Amino acid sequence: MLDRPEKTRELIATLEAAVPFEVTLMPDLIAYRARQQKPVVFKPMETVSKVFYLGDMGGISCGIQPAESDNAIVVSLTHVRVPRKLPFAAAVFDYQKHRVKKLKQQGDT
Repeated sequence: MLDRPEKTRELIATLEAAVPFEVTLMPDLIAYRARQQKPVVFKPMETVSKVFYLGDMGGISCGIQPAESDNAIVVSLTHVRVPRKLPFAAAVFDYQKHRVKKLKQQGDT
């Protein structure tokens, strides 16, 4: 099991209550989306409009719809950065750190 069920439920509830909130997209994600067959242009800072839980394998994800686009994406919470000033930033960082560690452990087996 990758996620800690109780902590994950608490974080999802916190994030859902905070929607909409801004996140910084990782540069690799922006570049990847720009190279797609139907490219979507993202700014480094985008607004999360929905929070999803894609199960233990997908984790917590964010729905993002750029202002100048009809296209939206769902991106893992591990591929965005939450501004430190937000009250839940530390909880997001802890989730990201734990999830990345568990994913790396799975890859090593």
